Amino acid sequence: MNLANEGRRARLSPETRRSQLLVCSIAVFAEHGIARATHSQVAEKAGVSVAAVYSYFRTRGDLVSATLVEVARYLREILEGTLEKGLPPFDALIDLGRAFALGAQANPDVIRVWLDWSTGVGLESWPTYLQALDQFQRAAEQILIDGKRQGVVPDCLNVKAAARICLSGGHAVALMQLTADSSSEDLEIFIDQLVRGAMGIAADAIIA
Repeated sequence: MNLANEGRRARLSPETRRSQLLVCSIAVFAEHGIARATHSQVAEKAGVSVAAVYSYFRTRGDLVSATLVEVARYLREILEGTLEKGLPPFDALIDLGRAFALGAQANPDVIRVWLDWSTGVGLESWPTYLQALDQFQRAAEQILIDGKRQGVVPDCLNVKAAARICLSGGHAVALMQLTADSSSEDLEIFIDQLVRGAMGIAADAIIA
């Protein structure tokens, strides 16, 4: 269902209207950037009055915050989906890379906002990005810590550095997924080499 079009035809409940506006705000943020997106652009995308958008998000800060919460929630769901499988560390990180690539394919606007958010060092939203990034990094570190306990990850591996490498590689995965000249095979090769590099695993090594 296209919520923007639906909003023009029927009166929506407050919960559905807010969800519709957030879908539209993500699309607007992806197109115009976090620093430039406005209430009026969201209103136009949703087919409602500007006043209607202000009734749900009183200030631009409220609009930015709510939109970025949705972006972080989507990425957290990708992460939790991998963690719930209980895979070995290498397989878990490979699965996470694949899931992120699929997420970028399924919801490119969300990933575009995430990429823009990650470069907004001078924006008010930057501390919130760092908080979200810290959550994701801790989860990746825990995968490797559990691997050490299981004896499948070397004790000498610096889990913080390895987690950072994997997360920074996630941005590259997203960019590859968003470009037309990157094939699924290219992504598989990149994800495999990324995880092996982060974990210090030789290309011909057998993963337990």
